[in-house]
Amino acid sequence: MTAAVRAFYEAYPYPPGNRPDCDAYHGRLLLSYIERPEGMPKQLQLLEAGCGRGINLIAAAALQPDDQFTGIDINRVAIDEASANIRTEALANLSFQLADLLNPASLPGVSRGYDVILSYGVIHHLSDPLKGLQQLTQQLAPHGVMSLMVDGRYGRQPLDRFLQALEMISPSAGPDEQRAATARALARVAERGLFQGNCWQGTSSVDEVEFADRCLHVHEQSYDIEGLWQLLDMAGLKFIRWHQPDDWSLKKIFDDEALIEQLQAIEPSMAYQLIERLTYRPKLTLVVARKEEQPRLPLTREAFLSKRFCLSPQLKRVTDESGNTEWLLRGRKLSIAAQGLPHQLLTAASQSDSGFTASQLLQQLSGESNNPQQGLNLFMQLYDLECLYAPHETDRTL
Repeated sequence: MTAAVRAFYEAYPYPPGNRPDCDAYHGRLLLSYIERPEGMPKQLQLLEAGCGRGINLIAAAALQPDDQFTGIDINRVAIDEASANIRTEALANLSFQLADLLNPASLPGVSRGYDVILSYGVIHHLSDPLKGLQQLTQQLAPHGVMSLMVDGRYGRQPLDRFLQALEMISPSAGPDEQRAATARALARVAERGLFQGNCWQGTSSVDEVEFADRCLHVHEQSYDIEGLWQLLDMAGLKFIRWHQPDDWSLKKIFDDEALIEQLQAIEPSMAYQLIERLTYRPKLTLVVARKEEQPRLPLTREAFLSKRFCLSPQLKRVTDESGNTEWLLRGRKLSIAAQGLPHQLLTAASQSDSGFTASQLLQQLSGESNNPQQGLNLFMQLYDLECLYAPHETDRTL
């Protein structure tokens, strides 16, 4: 199966195109999601298991020059391309290596383990997902985090029904030109029914590589919340948080206060199982850690006065065609007026490379924002929205 998956991705190197998406690749942000009994190393070690062509990791390494990145994959074509690209980019803090998650001897370990491990869309392609995840757990440093993405079973149901239809008329152990043409024709039909109005709309017109990954893959499996939690438990890991928490927030999804109150009384994992049945979540992207680790505790009001904060690397300031300023968090527009106090505060935050305290940032605001309590409340609200984050302090002895 490993050989078949390798052959597939060497024929269709992933991801397609050259537009990187490294929102989920920032090491210090990911580590800020857990409590740490000690500071962080001055230089983080980050591993991407299943880096493909490496375009996301290259972009991440360029944005985080003080940290060391390693990318591994079984795809020889992709690793050769990625290695050539870092030579062109002259990135000294990034290397790529051919490796197989199911073959421990091929994995590039570091002495204290990796502080952050990234693995997006990989575990569900392995013939033994548990073994692969256990190998990654062994590579994880104490107090490290792992960011994962696997296919979501309930969100994939329209696509799975499509794949069943394709198999009925074009059974095959792998992609070929005729099967690809048949799949495209079926997808055009599905656009008017099965894919209409859900996250699979547009499948018939995606590029060749993306279409093959969705519709012609030789081996993949998907997970529901219950099954994924069991997999994590067997691998010695536990859930910390979602990459897009709003997608799993009762208050963001439901508008009936009585129902929200009823659902808040159940276990979070049960609430997630309810949400996955009521919505389309084709991908489950989450941060996990070893079982002994704990999610970051909420900051007290006093802590906001002393801690150092940074602008979230997932927050982007963009200008639309009309010249209006907008703020996007993880690709989604925030309701922040271009001339309001939140905009002023975020603009001031964006001008600091080394971080800031709340008092330092608030001193840069003017007019009505001189009210200290109002300013601190605003700062805390932007933190709660995840526009700001509090990195753990660096311990230079580590």
